[in-house]
Amino acid sequence: MLKKITNGDLIPRYYGIAWFSWQTGGAVCLPLGLNVLAALTRAAYFSVKHAGRIVKACPRDAYAQGVRDGRASAPQSPHIEPTWPWPRA
Repeated sequence: MLKKITNGDLIPRYYGIAWFSWQTGGAVCLPLGLNVLAALTRAAYFSVKHAGRIVKACPRDAYAQGVRDGRASAPQSPHIEPTWPWPRA
């Protein structure tokens, strides 16, 4: 009943996305109706779990910053560089 899809996969028929995992780039799907119930239950759980705590850094922003830093520090290869039909700014 619970189906995990990755980025680029099609959502199965009569299924809806319950939540999206930004760490893996995938989503968890459940049959229509149950996906809304699961999403609300998950949101309520995390709001109770983290109630009253101040989050010092947004995990999504921290993850994205790490990805940007990793890409910036990676060696650049001229063979991977795309060719654009217009001049780059």
